[in-house]
Amino acid sequence: MKLNLIITQLRTFCPSFDAGAPALPRVAGAADFKMVPETVALEVPCAFVIPLEDSPEPSKSGNAVHQNMIESFAVVVALDNTSDERGQASATTLHDLRAELWAALLGWKPEADYDGISYEGGSLLQLDRKRMWYRFEFGAPMEIGPSDGWEEGMLAALPKLQTVHINVDVIEPIAQPLPGPDGRIEFQVRATNLNP
Repeated sequence: MKLNLIITQLRTFCPSFDAGAPALPRVAGAADFKMVPETVALEVPCAFVIPLEDSPEPSKSGNAVHQNMIESFAVVVALDNTSDERGQASATTLHDLRAELWAALLGWKPEADYDGISYEGGSLLQLDRKRMWYRFEFGAPMEIGPSDGWEEGMLAALPKLQTVHINVDVIEPIAQPLPGPDGRIEFQVRATNLNP
């Protein structure tokens, strides 16, 4: 999933993160949380959209690509924790931030291939005298289909079917003492220009 779509959604619909202040963005993306606390200095509260794992199910078909998958991502929020080292004040703010995230994301379809986003849970990542870092996890169900795989492109590259020639060896030939099929062709059918 494209992180920039989620970032734009949060900037637009979460008042705590940038709504009405696009010149001072407080929502960004990152590939991994490990580097974020040390390298990024956004005004708090702020959020980082981070991709998580994909969870594909086994294929539903033996001869084509048909898999359901949930593509997960996290919204990691940073809150000011200077007023209360225990984190009680910051934890109280989490409830309101979660409500904003739900209002912005739940049921939203980031692209046509996805079903509506659902909530998958949350957990504390880090707490110190300055910041509380909390992760909210979301998932977007989608289906991996034939157009996503190799086979559909390969089949599209094949030449169009132009001619069919059918030899018919009937099971019960007329005026024959032995039952068929006997290896003799009783009649033929030929069709041409099938894809003009």
